[in-house]
Amino acid sequence: MKPSLTAFFIAERRSEWGARAISLLLGLLLVVNASFAWVYPEHRDIALLAIQNLDPERRAVLDQLWAVARVGHEARLCEAVADFTQGEKPDCLDYAAWPAIAGDHSCSARDMLHNVLETKWILGVADVCARLKKNLAVAKSRNAHINALRDSDIDLQRTDPAYATRAGSNNVHFLLARPRFDITPEEYGAACLSEGVELNAMAAYSWYHVSALEKADRLSRETLSPEERSALALAALADEAFALHFLQDAFASGHVAGTWGDASLRKGTHDHYNEAGLEVATWTGERMILMGDAWMRHEDAERAAVTVRVSLEQVLDAARGEGPVAELAIQGLPTELADDFNVCKTDTVPPRVVDDVTGPLLTDVLEDTPVPALASGLGQMPRFRAELGTFVGVSSAI
Repeated sequence: MKPSLTAFFIAERRSEWGARAISLLLGLLLVVNASFAWVYPEHRDIALLAIQNLDPERRAVLDQLWAVARVGHEARLCEAVADFTQGEKPDCLDYAAWPAIAGDHSCSARDMLHNVLETKWILGVADVCARLKKNLAVAKSRNAHINALRDSDIDLQRTDPAYATRAGSNNVHFLLARPRFDITPEEYGAACLSEGVELNAMAAYSWYHVSALEKADRLSRETLSPEERSALALAALADEAFALHFLQDAFASGHVAGTWGDASLRKGTHDHYNEAGLEVATWTGERMILMGDAWMRHEDAERAAVTVRVSLEQVLDAARGEGPVAELAIQGLPTELADDFNVCKTDTVPPRVVDDVTGPLLTDVLEDTPVPALASGLGQMPRFRAELGTFVGVSSAI
């Protein structure tokens, strides 16, 4: 007897459902194993606070740069540089969202700009993360908190298929561990930027912050057409937003504690300190308790926002021809393209010139960041292991 068409259809549907289930499980495993720092709404909240706390003169410069950069992109870029009322299903993106999109949903400033301006899915990412912020705020237990985060991870993987793989490519979202306990901030900064060292959060920040300073300096000194000025302002803002993502990462406890060992050790250590918190000191000696990814408190956001504001101020000063960067004589840089240094495909720090002007500016920002944990050896932080690997649970509810 030949099988009926109905039986054939049911078999095909079961096969399709099975394939979808396996795909979803694999995606979930990738996302759960990922080690980003702050989640999207946390990154955006830090940026909102930093922009809100700018002095009136610098805020006016930022508003002007944003207005120039929006020309031709008014439908995608919100009128307000920081939209404090934005919630679910946004129809535009403000500048405060860019650091959240950088790094986690893009691999370079140029890639970020493409995603912000050209893709449809990026608004879906903003919507998923607005729901995550609401769900985390009302979670009454640890289980509810974790469930909200995992549900969001699955939705993000569906919306942005490359979401999980960006996080696992290297340790760019982590601070480089200190090689010794008495290292100075200047020595540590130089170590982070040394050619060939493992790519790290401060190296990524420094690379893109310097690019933003150079572009902002050109805005202040060159005679440009309206089109060139708009493109250069857009590129400068993109470079700084990409830099700010990694500067914000420097305040997530699981990323200050460091990353060591195999995947399960890195994941377990990262997750433990994110949730349990970590007592740290900045390079200037200020002591604090930090929380980590998806566990950020308002005081954590405020602390990070102070340093993010300092970085942003340096770029805004350069854009109006003030500050130390005004002493630079930048020549020959592209006038319309954001930097394309790919932080997802690079494992070590490439060569980068840090001169007598940009070096002290970077140190000024670094001094207010948390001192990272020591590397392996005496005084190292306790480490924790997570269970990783393929696991499929079977429930009678299925």
